[in-house]
Amino acid sequence: MNLNGLKYVLGETGRNLVSNSWMSLASVSTVAISMFVLSFFLVVTTNVNHVTAVLQSQVEMRVFVNPKATRSQEYALLKEARHWPNVRKMDFFTKSQAANNLKKEFPNQRGLVQLMAKSNPLFDGYDVFTYHPKDIPLLAKRFKQQSIVRTVVYEGQVVKRLTKLSTILKWVGWGVEVLLGLATLFIIVNTIRLAVFARRREVQVMKLVGATDWFIRWPFVLEGLVLGVLGALLADGAVDAGYRWLAQAAGTALPFWPLASLQAVMHEVWLFTLIGGFFVGGLASLVALRRFLRV
Repeated sequence: MNLNGLKYVLGETGRNLVSNSWMSLASVSTVAISMFVLSFFLVVTTNVNHVTAVLQSQVEMRVFVNPKATRSQEYALLKEARHWPNVRKMDFFTKSQAANNLKKEFPNQRGLVQLMAKSNPLFDGYDVFTYHPKDIPLLAKRFKQQSIVRTVVYEGQVVKRLTKLSTILKWVGWGVEVLLGLATLFIIVNTIRLAVFARRREVQVMKLVGATDWFIRWPFVLEGLVLGVLGALLADGAVDAGYRWLAQAAGTALPFWPLASLQAVMHEVWLFTLIGGFFVGGLASLVALRRFLRV
């Protein structure tokens, strides 16, 4: 395409957008709503994955010892288990230390503090850290086989549930997005059909004098792409502003909650919404033009 052809395509695209301004606005709004809903699921899924990754990196296995075990037996197991495969770190704690930690974590629980002062119901034990979360079940089984071990507790179920929740959210999000995508496609198709219908005679004349289908298509295809990308950018701006506010509010109300960074969230949002808007706009243009290019 030469320079004159490019000027024609760009000029006709702008002309179509202006002449059908209300339908163009409806198309952009629909794309924006569709992409915003997709972004909502992307934000939630990204944060669930982030929390899962944080938990996996911090997963600890807590091993409690029978109260009848002697201190020498406890240290013997500590010395031995530190060298087991997959054990990254292992720390011993007494029941007094466990009680003090519990009081620090729940300082406002007066009943708990009074209970600890009268009689400490906790046990001595170990905090065990592994290199990979997948190693925990086998390691827990090995600890349970030790005669002085009372019980083993770890957070594997929490990680599994978060992983399952992330998968469900992805599928629900894509399902909702398909429905909204079809509605968006319908509106953009009708917007472009109006523009083509208003110029149907001009299109027919261009076909008769030898203009190629793609030369005729380009202004309308570009119009669809512009509508899709504008809607996606509008949704991205809303998500960016909303997540900044959410991050600030969460930092005050939930300072210990591992919220995903704005950069990580917006990377996912920008990637999927721009591709989605580009695809929907381009596809709608091609669908709308198919019938009118038959002379």
